[in-house]
Amino acid sequence: MAKPKIVAASRAVLYARFSSDMQKDRSITDQFAVCEKYAQRERLTVVHRFSDKAKSGASMLDRDGLRDLMAATKRKEFDVLVVEATDRLSRNQADLPWIFQHLQFHGVKIITPANGEVSEMQIAFDGISNPGYSKKLAERVKRGHDGIAREGLVAGALAYGYDLVKHEPGERVINPVEAKIVVRIFTEYVNGKSPRQIADGLSLDKIPSPSGAERWNFQSIVGGEHKRGLIHNRLYIGEYVKNRFTNIKNPETGKVITRKADDDDLITAQVPHLRIIDQKLWDAAHALRKARGNKIHVASGQSERAVVPRKLHLLSGLLRCGECNGQMSITASSRNGQRIGCSASYNSRSCKHSKSYDLGKLTKLAVDSMCSHLVDPEFLKEKAREKTLEFARLERENSGARQTAVRQFDRLNIQIAKLVRTLDEEDDMPRELLASLKAKEIERKGLEERIRLLGAESNVTTLHPNVIKAFGKNIETLHEKLKRNSDDPECRMAFGNIIDSIIVHPTENAKPYDISLYARLSAVMGDFNLFPTPRSNEEIVAAEGLPRIGTGGTASLRPPLSRPSTGW
Repeated sequence: MAKPKIVAASRAVLYARFSSDMQKDRSITDQFAVCEKYAQRERLTVVHRFSDKAKSGASMLDRDGLRDLMAATKRKEFDVLVVEATDRLSRNQADLPWIFQHLQFHGVKIITPANGEVSEMQIAFDGISNPGYSKKLAERVKRGHDGIAREGLVAGALAYGYDLVKHEPGERVINPVEAKIVVRIFTEYVNGKSPRQIADGLSLDKIPSPSGAERWNFQSIVGGEHKRGLIHNRLYIGEYVKNRFTNIKNPETGKVITRKADDDDLITAQVPHLRIIDQKLWDAAHALRKARGNKIHVASGQSERAVVPRKLHLLSGLLRCGECNGQMSITASSRNGQRIGCSASYNSRSCKHSKSYDLGKLTKLAVDSMCSHLVDPEFLKEKAREKTLEFARLERENSGARQTAVRQFDRLNIQIAKLVRTLDEEDDMPRELLASLKAKEIERKGLEERIRLLGAESNVTTLHPNVIKAFGKNIETLHEKLKRNSDDPECRMAFGNIIDSIIVHPTENAKPYDISLYARLSAVMGDFNLFPTPRSNEEIVAAEGLPRIGTGGTASLRPPLSRPSTGW
């Protein structure tokens, strides 16, 4: 069968990817060599090369090379994309057609050296066969590992307390030095020491942690929610347990989620030669662990496990420790609310700022401080004159912050596009999807404004009185909205666009909190949209290349959407 004829184009880009960090960079080089040879033969001018190293094709997210490629597509920077095969773009049944449609909308052709120009039929076929290959490969690898486990060999990472045996895959021997540390950990735990105290003692004795770091993280001892710490490793009592957990990718974020596997999948093998802890010590440690279960009593009288919520709060990503300048995060939850602490101090005791702070009180103090100080013209002028203005310091790692914002922005664009495609395939529009689309669009618009502000900070000069007045109005508007609803995502994005960081200074127990707010100087200069208007559903659909509602074509979202007073 003859290959489809390639229409000559002046500009081409190449894309290459390999999926495992066990593979080598040479894989990228080899793919580029094949594509370049083809481009030369077809008289295509290669203008750029994009690549993703050690990135799975099962998801589009967290692939910087593919993200940059899609952005270049929108900028009309090339006419042809050359890849070794379509599975380099994606092995996901939903993502591959989406990539094809996106490129097609922007007038870009996909070409593979083996088949020439890729057709819609080829995409449909590969969309079915590529995921099947990944699934079969995973099943074969798992089957091989399960067989190894049944023979008493370890098909996994090297656990603390053991050494590999050269030329004997799966074999382990006890490391006598590390084994003594394992016994010490269990003994101290049974004798009443907390995981933090044990970690502190090991760090003070300069014993390297399992990761090789100087300081021990207490979570490496207890293991958190999934019980993967040293205390729970049954290899220490001569049992190798495989398939306790299974990993699945969240299609919305691309992140791998760990879940407890079915009991039927468990494989247990007896390996008595690897026992380090005697049964009596093991049983005592686990009886104590069970008794120490993290329980709280809520107002209803029910008992439940205290968890650290993943929901973003108003101060998410803004709080920094006044001692080490590290991030601060939620360290505890109770019926009285969440508490914030220095992450470095909480996890590894590498910072002496050990005090925790009530998140509700901290939020109120931050909002009130923003209003009381940042609307005062004399305060702003004085700080500007002193050149100690509590705004974002221009010499900070601004480029790194901007790159992070750009990555988040591009990831949101991909998520929004996938939601639109999903809605296009639905006869009835689920409210949950529409709500998710609205929330992501608000966040996307806020990030767009933040990226602009970060790029503008190097051009800031002086503070004009009219500029200060306009900024004060912005602060007052935001303050009023926050008093009504501090959980509003629009307010959270606006607050994060005004405030660069909040430094929490150490204070003694029972003493008032002491914080410093650093605002974005570019936001103060007046050219700042506090609440940027998100795109309407129709505008989002049009941006994805689908027909607008009411244009005579097939409606992309059925039935037509109403637009409430909020702009949606």
